[in-house]
Amino acid sequence: MRASALLLAVFLCAAPSRAAGPQLSQVAEAQLSEGLLRLYSLDYVRSREAFRKIIESEPDNPFGYLFEAGGIWWQASQEYGLFKSTPALQGVFERDVEDALRTADAYIDSKDPRQKASGYFVSGMALGTRGQWSLMRGHYLDAYFDGRKAVKHLKKCLKIDESFSEAYLGLGVFDYQAAHLSGVAKLGILFGMKGDEKRGLERIQTAAEKSRYASAQAAGFLVSIYIIDMHDLSRALPVVQRMRRDFPSSPYYLFLELLLRHRLGDWDGSLRLGQEFYKAAEGDPAAMRPKWLTLICGLSGPDCLDPQDMERALEWIDHALDSTAKEPPSGFASLLRTFRGHILGVLGRRAQAEKEYRLALALPDFDDLHAQARACLGHPCGRADLLQYLKEMSRTD
Repeated sequence: MRASALLLAVFLCAAPSRAAGPQLSQVAEAQLSEGLLRLYSLDYVRSREAFRKIIESEPDNPFGYLFEAGGIWWQASQEYGLFKSTPALQGVFERDVEDALRTADAYIDSKDPRQKASGYFVSGMALGTRGQWSLMRGHYLDAYFDGRKAVKHLKKCLKIDESFSEAYLGLGVFDYQAAHLSGVAKLGILFGMKGDEKRGLERIQTAAEKSRYASAQAAGFLVSIYIIDMHDLSRALPVVQRMRRDFPSSPYYLFLELLLRHRLGDWDGSLRLGQEFYKAAEGDPAAMRPKWLTLICGLSGPDCLDPQDMERALEWIDHALDSTAKEPPSGFASLLRTFRGHILGVLGRRAQAEKEYRLALALPDFDDLHAQARACLGHPCGRADLLQYLKEMSRTD
């Protein structure tokens, strides 16, 4: 089900290519680029601000609403329980979807083929977004009917303009999910509309290769499929590396490459990326605080900090500590010791966790690590405590 949590998050920020649909204005294109850059930097507030500027300057343009809804959904897919803890943000998301559908209807009624194709595209994507929200809540029937209508609109978009490559992303996602997720698959059989996992992946790949604005979002979705569903980490790695090249300031894709290299056996390469990550965080630790929830829980959702992941993380930290044992005391070592204490606490190894916290307190502080260590020495920090702490740090309101 984690695939469903990620599914539309990565493609809702798509815009029509220059060969299909209306051209984005210079202002809208600039804000789209800024919004995506901030999104992958996990700076969710500034990402929404960029998309909101499109809405404010072009209120009749359905793409602005779609961009903002997509950014919110991506955040919700990465920050487990976001909508429940931030209902106001859920309200913005739902209004954006409705406004995207409303303004897309005016495009659909246009006699301009490019504008009509764009209207069907936005409507299809917005319906798919609403379907994802229903799917996350377990409302499979609502999700299926929205998805089915979304497919019809996206196919109409391509019938008007077969070069509208962005539409293949939405079609591919529905195809993949309808075949892959049991609840949706059963409904597909019931109503005579089946998905096709192979075709879905091919369509998403087409969007990744041929679309101008949606290629990064398609690539991001492929990463989630390869890692979460297929467990094909070697296939995911080059796509993650491409995203790092396209978004070099993204801690998200740096962290993903670190994780993939570790699990593929490149321990030293993974450690080098870990040290690179720390140096970036050291420059502005306060800015990193709201990002830890996405980095730690983004791939695992409700299973965040489960024992299997904690054991893997412990292996990485042990290797890092052994490899850097002769280096001078540092904030990096303090981070490793504090995180090791957290992991041991989650695993129920209290005495060992306390030892790690005391070792961390003897090292140079980094951000609020010493405060964390003292708090966990005074009160055992279990999984629920750490999840609550991560969620509190992620709040920016």
